[in-house]
Amino acid sequence: MQVFRFKPGQLPELAGAPPAHEEEGVFYWLDVQRTETDWQESARPWLRMRLDERHVRDTLNDVHPPYFDSTEDYDLLVVRALCPDCPEEAPTTRAVAFIVSEHVLVSIRPAGDPAFSRLNHRFLSDQRNAPSSAAMLLYLAIDKLLEALLARRDVTSELISRWQDRLLDPNDVFDDWQAIMRLRSHLRRLEVVSESQIDALSEWREHTQIAIDAHLTIRFNDLQEHLRRLYNHALVFQHDIDALIQIYFSSNTQRTNEILQFLAIVSAIFLPLNLLAGIFGTNFVKLPLVSVWYGPWVMGLAMLLLVAGLLVWFRKRRWV
Repeated sequence: MQVFRFKPGQLPELAGAPPAHEEEGVFYWLDVQRTETDWQESARPWLRMRLDERHVRDTLNDVHPPYFDSTEDYDLLVVRALCPDCPEEAPTTRAVAFIVSEHVLVSIRPAGDPAFSRLNHRFLSDQRNAPSSAAMLLYLAIDKLLEALLARRDVTSELISRWQDRLLDPNDVFDDWQAIMRLRSHLRRLEVVSESQIDALSEWREHTQIAIDAHLTIRFNDLQEHLRRLYNHALVFQHDIDALIQIYFSSNTQRTNEILQFLAIVSAIFLPLNLLAGIFGTNFVKLPLVSVWYGPWVMGLAMLLLVAGLLVWFRKRRWV
């Protein structure tokens, strides 16, 4: 667990011992990794309040859906963040929990989350524009998480483009259907998660007792707009995948129809030729053109004329 101390007019710093008394204007950020299952005991001197046991269990739940709840002393807000090591075709999310009050923000998140690593690095090195309140710090943390989710749109778009090129290439035998359906399934989950996060964030803004000024209100409006964009893009990508599959099967159907059309024309041409060959191949003693020297030439010419006539007729009917 890392503890950051924020005071207006001063640079953020790692806090040492817990404060003996409450300092005016000072708030703390407790950055907790979910592997620290006993984090409540370590954070007790900084919290100066008692946490509900159900809320503590919720913070340790890696698959918890977006959620909001509050008490007289603090708010609990659970959001979903992108799993950084998930494959391209499976953009999964993990729960990140925040406990928010006027003087402390506790983030309980998976270990090794790059968004929090960048935020920690910012406060420890480039310490400009430090947040002035716990609510502002909450905004910065959620904004970093949403940046990672929004950046994944380019990866998904590139993946769908590659699949489209492969599906429409007649020389490429595409068989990666499981990956396509996996991506669609995860996009559906992302759509539901985005919608739930919009609801949870809206509910927190409506019911929180933490003071939110006009400047911070605009920033949280931006967060909700980012979530709506994420929701819309997840929906659009699902439609793109459905359209891609329909185009693929339509293309296959067209190629199949062209092959069947060619085979039907060949069959239609050779059927009368086979009939003629069958007639003149019978064992009749007296059959016209069989016993004369010019018979084969007449038969060959008749077959050529028959083929030419059939092709002209097919052309007029627009079958070829």
